[in-house]
Amino acid sequence: MERRTFIIAAVAGGIGLTEYVYFSGWMNGLSEAPALTDVRQYEALGAGAALAAITPNGDFYVTSKGSAPALEAAAWKLTVDGLVERPFTLNYAELLALPPLERTLTLECIGNGIGGRQLGNARWTGTALKPLLRRARPKPEATHVAVYGADGLSTGHPLERVWREENFIAYRMNGTDLPRQHGYPARLFIPGKFGMKQPKWLTRIELVGHHYTGYWERWGWSDECERWAHARFSGLGDGATLTRPNGGPLELAGYALGNLDGVRVVEISLDDGRSWRAAEIFSNPTPLVWTFWRYAWDDARPGTYRLRLRATDGRGRVEGFEPRHSFPGGATGQQLLTIHVA
Repeated sequence: MERRTFIIAAVAGGIGLTEYVYFSGWMNGLSEAPALTDVRQYEALGAGAALAAITPNGDFYVTSKGSAPALEAAAWKLTVDGLVERPFTLNYAELLALPPLERTLTLECIGNGIGGRQLGNARWTGTALKPLLRRARPKPEATHVAVYGADGLSTGHPLERVWREENFIAYRMNGTDLPRQHGYPARLFIPGKFGMKQPKWLTRIELVGHHYTGYWERWGWSDECERWAHARFSGLGDGATLTRPNGGPLELAGYALGNLDGVRVVEISLDDGRSWRAAEIFSNPTPLVWTFWRYAWDDARPGTYRLRLRATDGRGRVEGFEPRHSFPGGATGQQLLTIHVA
């Protein structure tokens, strides 16, 4: 069962937040992608490492409202309408004829637990959203945008957020047509948000004069859905035992993610948050992709340690201990690991 589908069924059946918290640890193990590649494998690539760490299509996590609709490109259409002066409809051939763009984008599910695997990084090919909005000519009273997918999922955004240059419609993933489970023939991307706000199997973009409450939002999930900056370990699990190589430093590494404000600082604590040390960010090419960090622990001594991470975004917001659970706005609190140094 898809993880958030279980949550919705639980709420509908009368299970409250306390029970949700109890079950969340069990649900974190459902529908996970394969283990993430150790960031240390990309260190030799330097500044371009985060862009090179591409998740293969078959390993990319899948989270959907239900089963993937079987759409045919020949019959697919995208309608842009509502409070616009020039509503229009595009077919698939017309979409492909628009000026193309290629962007590397790291996507994360709002249901991803702390240190979870429901995220991936891919090269997406598509076309910019803003020219389509300009073509439609929004009326002055248009303030929000409702977006619809063929699977029945819908969501809403303020018009000013959808108007940003970063947003695009994708029709290829890592050089091939979008796989069916990833939104074929086309999906929408609003970078900086969790995946919930970026519908697959896109069919309609409607401009409206009011706030629009989408499918998951009606069940209590975040309407804002901003992916606040958070840092995570890579290649290191809770309870691990580490040995200093020939007396040299222990090499720790990982990634950080945020919204369009990006990630400015990553820090590590070796004493459960009492003190913090700066990690080195060695690949941070764009806020659209994950940031790679590393730390050389050269004064490690035998013993047991409680390690924490925290990220600071481009506006100076520092990751805190909370939130610990994905519901309702994403588990973006600090990761905590207990490790042993031999």
